Amino acid sequence: MDELTAKRDAADYLLASKKCDILALEQLLSMGQLVASISNLVHALQRERGISNLYVASSGQRSGDRLAGLVEASINAERAFRARLEDIDVDNPRVPGASRLFSRIAHALQGLEELQAVRGDIRALKLKPEGIIDGYSQLIQSLLAIVFEAADSAADPDISRVLVAMFHLMLGKELAGQERAVGVAGFAQGGFSEPLAERLRHLIDNQERCFQTFSHFADARSMEVWKETLSSDGAAELERLRRIAFASTGEGRANSDLSDAWFAIASDRIDAIKGVEDQVEHTLDTLSRRKVADARDDLSSHQVHIQALARQPQPGAFAIFYSAGGAPSGEAGTQAYDTGCASQQLGRSLVDLVQEQSQRLQIMSEELQEARAALAERKTIEKAKGLIMKHHQIGEEEAYRFLRQLAMAQSKKLAEVAKVTISMADILKAPGGK
Repeated sequence: MDELTAKRDAADYLLASKKCDILALEQLLSMGQLVASISNLVHALQRERGISNLYVASSGQRSGDRLAGLVEASINAERAFRARLEDIDVDNPRVPGASRLFSRIAHALQGLEELQAVRGDIRALKLKPEGIIDGYSQLIQSLLAIVFEAADSAADPDISRVLVAMFHLMLGKELAGQERAVGVAGFAQGGFSEPLAERLRHLIDNQERCFQTFSHFADARSMEVWKETLSSDGAAELERLRRIAFASTGEGRANSDLSDAWFAIASDRIDAIKGVEDQVEHTLDTLSRRKVADARDDLSSHQVHIQALARQPQPGAFAIFYSAGGAPSGEAGTQAYDTGCASQQLGRSLVDLVQEQSQRLQIMSEELQEARAALAERKTIEKAKGLIMKHHQIGEEEAYRFLRQLAMAQSKKLAEVAKVTISMADILKAPGGK
């Protein structure tokens, strides 16, 4: 065999490209299963946070009997999450952006390690409701950050859209969980302070933004389940209790017995949103498995086709005719390809297959842009909020309200104002770098 025929040809690299597609899709299937385990863990932690908050806000008089069972449910969900992590090969990572993903996982695991001590403080009534809300929320945010990285690194546009929808739905549900905790604290204490009421407004506004993005990227079946959730009888009751909460800020008091009603209504809503999450998880798993199966079938078909053509004789060169870019109609160029031992038919087939693969990858890249734009927008807003918080020494709710007011005053989108804010980061610094 001479040197030229010993080298890999176009068919080898074309098939290698197909195999890479399969590996990437198999990795996305595994990541989808990890996301599902995170969804279940987050939901368990949200339930635990709600009952813990009710228990502490009532000085241990309410829900103590339910707390142990919810803690156990969270521990079981954590075990399932850790089991899914074992499927990830940390020695030979194939996930795009693996460094960021592993960093997010490490942060989440550190938070889970610290949770046991927090649970002891809750039982001993050593924490305030606000501390419970913040602590659990930070842990849940670290878990959601893993989902964000999974969505941001997905290379298949269809799967990417589902992951983007899933992330925003989970984030919106987490904000609904924080709203439940804030409401329980306010009602159990007999009224909402101005900071607590402002936090409640912030959570409601941000939920709506998350759910709007979810609706834009969700599949048809998930949207059907979502619309059923919106039309539930509990939605009107939740709005009534929200009005009572905001009114108590001016009146100075609210019926503490409403804490149980608020918790029940908010919990039903969160459980209903979890039902939508489950549907999105099903869509993600079904889609990923179908994509893997289709890619394997496609690879098998290419292999059979190439092998059949390779057995045909008539080696030699063949000409490819192509339209000259910018040339007048009717003008064309030619380019000859030496196929070595391949037949002319195989050569033409390889060119067709390579062009087909190239066009498919180009279309995938273009379709991915919309999904990743939604994630990039969230990154921009979060970064701008951080700059404003640092510069003005204010909290997250105030920073968000500041950005939103700027956007409304200038009739611009929130993301546009956030981008300008980031570009002015150096101007925001005071003399001396403070």
